[in-house]
Amino acid sequence: MIAYKYPEEKEILMHYAHKLQANGIIEIIDKGYVKNANEAKQLTAFFWQMVDESVKDAEQGVDAAGHRDLQAYDEYIMNTLRSYLLNAGYEKEWSDEDESAQ
Repeated sequence: MIAYKYPEEKEILMHYAHKLQANGIIEIIDKGYVKNANEAKQLTAFFWQMVDESVKDAEQGVDAAGHRDLQAYDEYIMNTLRSYLLNAGYEKEWSDEDESAQ
């Protein structure tokens, strides 16, 4: 299961999953785990989309799940998802998507 350090992490993930209409990600977050490498890649790619969107929101002064300037939460979420995926055996999927996002 994805173990969040802060409850706001899940709230922010869900906020952006709904905002970006990422129904597959909503399902992953709801169930709390990925079931295969494809879902691991989807979750990683979504994370980087979410970061881009949160930066835009911060620049425009837009709240996300009741929070502004999500830089710290983006880092918490990155650590949470990275740790979860590595421990679940999806290091390659995290690394591949991480490298393509940069």
